[in-house]
Amino acid sequence: VMFKKVILIISLISISSVMAFSATTGNLIISGTVPEILEITVTAAAGSTTLDLTQNVTDMHIGDVVERSNVIAGYTVTISSANAASGTPHFKGSSPANTDTLEYTLKYDGTLIALGSGAAEISNVNSKTATTGSSKSIELSYDGSGDFLNSDTYSDTLTFTIAAK
Repeated sequence: VMFKKVILIISLISISSVMAFSATTGNLIISGTVPEILEITVTAAAGSTTLDLTQNVTDMHIGDVVERSNVIAGYTVTISSANAASGTPHFKGSSPANTDTLEYTLKYDGTLIALGSGAAEISNVNSKTATTGSSKSIELSYDGSGDFLNSDTYSDTLTFTIAAK
């Protein structure tokens, strides 16, 4: 008799446990992530490293920049010049003894860039780009025809940086 009572109690506990965990509907949550994309690609145009600095050049195409971002709030792009940190952008000779420089101006997607402090924000976008990105051109102007520069190799390094807002 005692054995039958124990079996009956165990059976009732088992049945109530099954009933407590049974349901007529169930949920399965599925999710995934998309990583943040912030990319900038800078491509030099032919001739951008073999410029004739004795000429007068206006709006010469020297390269292209592709900005690519999927950040909801958007992004900014800045440009900096290695030589313009303490003044206007300029070509500087590679020889330490050469103090000659040649000033230049840049346009980014047709807009003149003010690099007086060495850096400038050149894009301020409040949304993501297309899948392929947003392509912008870089144009250079200078007048070397009036200067008599020392013979040397002159250059400047331009750095483009993309950042999320």
